[in-house]
Amino acid sequence: MKSNGMQWSAWVLAAGLLFTVEASAQEVRHSGGGRFGSAGEIVLSSDLSGSIGYRSAGDGQFFIFLRPAGDYFLKENISLGGYLTLGTVFQEGDNQVEVGLGVRGGYNIWLNETVSVWPRLGLGLNHEDYGFGDRTFLAISLDAPFLVHLTSSFFIGAGPGLITELGDDTSATLQVSTLLGGHF
Repeated sequence: MKSNGMQWSAWVLAAGLLFTVEASAQEVRHSGGGRFGSAGEIVLSSDLSGSIGYRSAGDGQFFIFLRPAGDYFLKENISLGGYLTLGTVFQEGDNQVEVGLGVRGGYNIWLNETVSVWPRLGLGLNHEDYGFGDRTFLAISLDAPFLVHLTSSFFIGAGPGLITELGDDTSATLQVSTLLGGHF
């Protein structure tokens, strides 16, 4: 008898969750001019990436970067923005710290009512301090996060990215980044 009551509770919970997800999807669909990618929309986000892997300019390293950003949709689905890079690389010896400033452009592509992909191309000027030396370099980034629009103004996402560093030591980093943001 007890398990039958638990089954009903599970069905009621599942139905409630399904209704909530559908209501969120309808809220995004009926948001009108405030839909992500609409001309005049302002997006505030933070890209966070962390990975363990190989950088072409060195040994395997663990690195984490935070990129607070702001973007503006100039026309339908076409964005222009800027970002600040704050990061650290944990490695043998002194850990390096990185700061930078960049600009980027993007194009939002809707895949369905609540999911889109937002490929972006960026150009930044970064500075690294190794503790025993430093370097300044140009960073070219290309990423394509898939966004899930949870409400009419909030989204989360993740996707692949490639960053090429041009300077004294040229390197390329392939990574997966997460994205959290809102728009108005």
